[in-house]
Amino acid sequence: MQIVSTVQGQSNVCGIFGHPVGHSFSPVLQNTLFQALNLPAVYTAFDVSPAHLPAAVQGAFAMGILGLNITIPHKKEVMALLSGIDPLAAQIGAVNTLCRRENGFWGYNTDILGLKKCFALHGHSLKGASVLVLGAGGAANAAAFLAASEGAGHLYLANRTRAKAEALASQVQAHYSIAITVCPLEDLSALPTDLLVIQATSVGMGSWESPIQDISFWQNARFVVDIVYTPWETKTVHDARSQGAEAVNGFEMLIYQGIASAELWHGISVDDQTARTLCGLLADYYQNRKDTK
Repeated sequence: MQIVSTVQGQSNVCGIFGHPVGHSFSPVLQNTLFQALNLPAVYTAFDVSPAHLPAAVQGAFAMGILGLNITIPHKKEVMALLSGIDPLAAQIGAVNTLCRRENGFWGYNTDILGLKKCFALHGHSLKGASVLVLGAGGAANAAAFLAASEGAGHLYLANRTRAKAEALASQVQAHYSIAITVCPLEDLSALPTDLLVIQATSVGMGSWESPIQDISFWQNARFVVDIVYTPWETKTVHDARSQGAEAVNGFEMLIYQGIASAELWHGISVDDQTARTLCGLLADYYQNRKDTK
């Protein structure tokens, strides 16, 4: 038996609300980061059903919890329970991070910050670029707003249901003056070369599938981010690399959005080298742990 002195009465408490939430990797991520930076904080997961979400948010504030991550199915519903919302998160229409303020929690979307960091650390700028987003759900929303807010030259949206892609295009253009083209997922032959691609659908999660059937399409891509990371090398990543594109899975985005949350909670800035080191350490752990699906 050993004395545990890293958690004391003055330690800050952070956590994640979701339902279910037992599978979350965030406790490993955040507690590793807190320890690496000598932050007096602990992080845990809270399984909160939709019916109990209002009481949970109110109770968390009453108990002095410093910050929270919010995951499925609460990212939209939690917005009505907050004292304020970051303008970009309001535009996206989803919140995944709560930060304690004097009169309640404020909501932020660090998914978009994690994705931005992923592009930056691989040396790719969205400014003036042709960006293709595959999908029209929550992750695609963050990706589309990232491209618009970073000054992309042209945004292409492709989704199986065209109406959903058109709705996302209208949502983005209500806030940004950006050229947007909605194109069929089945035929992307009219798109330009040198694309930055964000694969924001769940296709390929736990299976050997990709939303793009014609692998020669990936010759048009310069850099690809697939938000899926199970399996570790997804078919999208495999196909893109086979055609000469640089491609990464969504694990880096996961880690970087978590770092962005910690920066907001603690008022700190994590340098790029620390971010890369943490990502590499956690990637090795994730791939080698026995419960990885």
